[in-house]
Amino acid sequence: MREGDFFTRHSIKPKGEDLESSKFSGISEKGVELAKKRAEEILANLEKQENGTVMLIGGVSEMPRTKSTAVAYGQEIKNIIELQKIDDVLVFLPEDLENIDGYTNKVNFFVEQIKANPNKKIVLDIPLFIKEFSFKNRWADEEGNLSEYTKELLKRNNDDDEEAMKDWFDNQGKIDSLVGPNPKEVAEQQLAGIERLREFAKKYISDKQLVIGTVGHSWNLDAVAVYLANNGEVNKESFEKMKAKMIGETGVIKISEQDGKQVLEYGNIIIPLGN
Repeated sequence: MREGDFFTRHSIKPKGEDLESSKFSGISEKGVELAKKRAEEILANLEKQENGTVMLIGGVSEMPRTKSTAVAYGQEIKNIIELQKIDDVLVFLPEDLENIDGYTNKVNFFVEQIKANPNKKIVLDIPLFIKEFSFKNRWADEEGNLSEYTKELLKRNNDDDEEAMKDWFDNQGKIDSLVGPNPKEVAEQQLAGIERLREFAKKYISDKQLVIGTVGHSWNLDAVAVYLANNGEVNKESFEKMKAKMIGETGVIKISEQDGKQVLEYGNIIIPLGN
């Protein structure tokens, strides 16, 4: 994971009177508003980057709520730059590709836009399914039904997501005869996914500073944070020592620099890295 790259959790799912957004499937109306707030922060961080930086908000899981959250970020960033007349940032969304046929032509469109605007910061908000971020075949089957391991994990923790996550870190993906994902392997897969996305983008924009943004799921992303903060180990004891909370909707995980030292930003806490 490179400095500046970021993982975020998807926004709020529809529940009760907080209905699904008519525009963004899988997230609620409150979820859209929360994503807009996160978009302000994402734009503020981009504005600190050097001219010519490309931000690719590109990695999502197969669950619609991750793609919708990513697109909501981009649309709000575009709204902000138009309202505030920010002229050094350009934003491209999936809708900009609607009239372009073929994979090669779509890629060429972006490459041409980047070349034509060498001194502008560019946001490419093009959600791409990254298999390493998958929710299915990890926590659920192909139809989206929770696995027996996941159901047992939630049941024995009274459907408390955070307690279930800590239990997962503790049992390392095994409850009696039930086998689920291993926390360390999940963390490594998430990090491999963001790096694979970087390698893909670098094929076309190798001369540009590149920031990668992704949208995923809690538990998976919490495992990443614990892994980064604890020298590649993911367990309950390490998580509790961090005095952290399970990442909330649109919560961010990223590595940044403060006072000349690398830190991990994990939700609302900051953890020094290294010695």
